[in-house]
Amino acid sequence: MLTDDFERRLIEHTQPVRQFFLAQALHHALHLGVVGALEEEPGADAGKLAGRLGLDPYRTGALLRYLRNEGYTVLEDGGWSLSAKGREVQVFAPWYEMLVGGYAPSMDQLGEVLKDGSRYASRNTTKVGEGSCGIGAYDALPLVQSLLDSAGDGLHKIIDLGCGDGGFLMDVLVTRPKLAGVGVEPHGESIVLGERRRAELGLEDRMELVKGGALDAAGFDLADGGEGISFMTAFVLQEVMQQESPEAVENLLATVFERHPKARWLIVEMDLQPLSPVMGSHGLALNFYNPYFLIHSITQQRLETRGWWDAMFDRLGLTVEAAATPDPRADSTGLQFGVLLAKRR
Repeated sequence: MLTDDFERRLIEHTQPVRQFFLAQALHHALHLGVVGALEEEPGADAGKLAGRLGLDPYRTGALLRYLRNEGYTVLEDGGWSLSAKGREVQVFAPWYEMLVGGYAPSMDQLGEVLKDGSRYASRNTTKVGEGSCGIGAYDALPLVQSLLDSAGDGLHKIIDLGCGDGGFLMDVLVTRPKLAGVGVEPHGESIVLGERRRAELGLEDRMELVKGGALDAAGFDLADGGEGISFMTAFVLQEVMQQESPEAVENLLATVFERHPKARWLIVEMDLQPLSPVMGSHGLALNFYNPYFLIHSITQQRLETRGWWDAMFDRLGLTVEAAATPDPRADSTGLQFGVLLAKRR
C-alpha cells in the first residue's frame, strides 16, 4: 500500500541492492583493466578503450556510464577519464578481488547451504588467494615484519604453506634480502601466477614454488633440527581445520616441532569475535570482518578465538616468542593477530 513516505523508504531499503551492483561493477572494471586503462589514457572514447582491452564496445560504454553516475568516471567531449574517487579506488582493488571476485560464487549459494548443513559453498580460490595477498601488504605484512624483527638475525629461510600466488612471501623477501623462501601451494593456477611475478621481481634464486598442501610440512626433511627456518601460515590453518579437523592442525604442529625442534612457526589468524562490540561500531569491522565471519561459516574454513589458539599452543608445549596485531593505521579492530612460535625449552 502506498503511503506518503513510500518512496523515501524504498530508497532507504534498496541501498544494499545499489551497493551489490556497484561492488560487482567495480570489481570487474578493476579486474579487466578498465580503471587502469583510463588512468593511463584519460580522454579515450569507449570504442577505443574496449578495443585496447578486448571488450565489447557497446557494453563497455554502458559500464562507463554506470560508473559515471556513481561518481567514478567522468565524460568530457566524448572522452572518458577517472574521477578522483575512481583513481583512488585502485588502491583497494585487492579487497574487491577477494571479497567480490573470490566469494561472489559463495554468496550465490547461501540459500542452498543454509538449507543443507552438510554442504559447503564453493569459491574462486585463485581470486581469494590473489586478493588476500594484496590485502596482506597493508595489514598482515607489517605484522609479519614485526614478528620477524623479534626473531633477530637467526632466520635464513621461510616456508610459506598455502602461499597462494606467492605475492605475500615475495613482499617479505623483497624487504629482507638475506632471507630465502619456499612457497607451498596446492593450486597450479596460483603457482603459474606466482612464477610470473617471481621472475618480474628477480627472485628466482631466492624463492622456490612447489605444489603441495600445508599438511605436507609434516614430511619435510630439514637439516639441523630446522634451525634458522620458520614455517609460515597466514590464514591457512583455518582451512585445514575445516577441511580436515582441528585435531589435524594440532597433530601438524606437534609433528613438525617434534621432528624439527629448533624451527619456528609464524601464524597469522583471525580472532573469531562476531558479537564483539567493535563489530557494530567500527567501519572496517562492518565492511570487512562482518562479511568475512559470515563467509567462513559457509565455506570450507573454520575460525576460532584467540583464546582457543593460545590454549592449543600451551597443550603442545609451544612458546609464543612474540605476538603482534596490524598497524592501527590499516586495521585498528584488534581482530587479526600473529604469533611467532617455538618449542618450549
